[in-house]
Amino acid sequence: MRIMSLMQGKGKSRRKLPFFYGWIIVGAGAISGSFNLGSAGFATSTFLAAMQSDLGWSQTVIFGALSVRVLLGGLMGPILGPLADHPWAPQVILPIGSIFLALSFILLRWVETPFQYYMVYGVLGAVGVAAQGSGMWQTLAIKWFVRKRAKALSWSNAGAASGPLIFPLFLTFLIGSMGWRDAWLWLGITTLIIVLPLSLMARTRPEVMGMLPDGDTEETKPSTTSTSQRPTPSEEYSFTKGEALRSSSFWILTLALALAVVGITGYQAHWIPYFQEKGFSLEVAASGVAVYGFFNVGGRFVWGYLAGKYNIRTMMILQGCLATVGVIFMLFIFNPVMMVAWGVFQGINLAGFFMLQSLATAEFFGRDHIGAIRGFMTPFANGTRAIAPLMIGAMHDWSGSYTVPFLMIVGTWILAALAAYAIQPPQIPTRKS
Repeated sequence: MRIMSLMQGKGKSRRKLPFFYGWIIVGAGAISGSFNLGSAGFATSTFLAAMQSDLGWSQTVIFGALSVRVLLGGLMGPILGPLADHPWAPQVILPIGSIFLALSFILLRWVETPFQYYMVYGVLGAVGVAAQGSGMWQTLAIKWFVRKRAKALSWSNAGAASGPLIFPLFLTFLIGSMGWRDAWLWLGITTLIIVLPLSLMARTRPEVMGMLPDGDTEETKPSTTSTSQRPTPSEEYSFTKGEALRSSSFWILTLALALAVVGITGYQAHWIPYFQEKGFSLEVAASGVAVYGFFNVGGRFVWGYLAGKYNIRTMMILQGCLATVGVIFMLFIFNPVMMVAWGVFQGINLAGFFMLQSLATAEFFGRDHIGAIRGFMTPFANGTRAIAPLMIGAMHDWSGSYTVPFLMIVGTWILAALAAYAIQPPQIPTRKS
């Protein structure tokens, strides 16, 4: 009784806020997502030329540590994913993850050998990414929202999308003014100052604070006869992890995610080297990526609006087709004007996939066990996310240009669109009483 009264009291205190606490979760996840995306692949590509010049390392060595970071982080998904469903575990995991994330940048100030680089950026960074990554924050957003889930994920993903807008220019400035070593140091300090306090605000789901999803109350919550296209919390069926794994929908969604990751994370990591190879300066290349980032932020709201009105499967197919065109477009960039046009188009179309995939997963399988379900997807997605930058770099070194690897990315987007076409909502299983 004492615990229940404390929970109810806590819930009442939170209701004194002028807005639903779930939006704090969304805001914290958005800012943390910006650091996770902007300080990973985009940081690696921004630091590439300076580190190669000073240390004499190849692209394969430098991007190899990024692959280790992503792969090990993905392997932790089945362990940390179910903990996102625990009533208090995220309040411990997220702050620890933010410390590891910051240390994976700070300690790069003193690395001298590839082994040190792989241990710091690869291994320490993997723990930070797994515990503090967007997957954890998106899981929390899914638990806090049902009817307003598309809107919530739009805002959360918009934060992650701001990474390409902010970090290439920010890190280019730091590298130019203080050198690459101190630039890593200050990136880590900034991460610790901003991300750690946000992590302390995490809560697993509204019920542990005496609230209901979407900010509803017992008086205002929709009835089960609501005519809204999206389900109400009482209508949403939640699959267990075992039930989800026995459905073909789970495996097709996972396949689509693994394929698309090659055309997003692996592709993005090579944008700045590609533009430099085409004759653009680092500053111009970073500006082109910033244009992409600006429209990628806005594109999240476009796809969030469409996902709230139209079939998610149809939106995933459309997004895959547009992404294919964007990669082909990139092969024909010859001046800054074309770079800006590409940044606008590619920024909008690549904004949709991860949010649409998250929405589809939540819509198909419910929210109660979504951490465990998404956690089991993570090793597959992070496997291709880890391999893609290294594979594209190796193909570039072998062929002498980015034409062959980018054509491979075109193929993966076509296959991802076909996988989205094959997805069907799973049948709700019959449970024994």
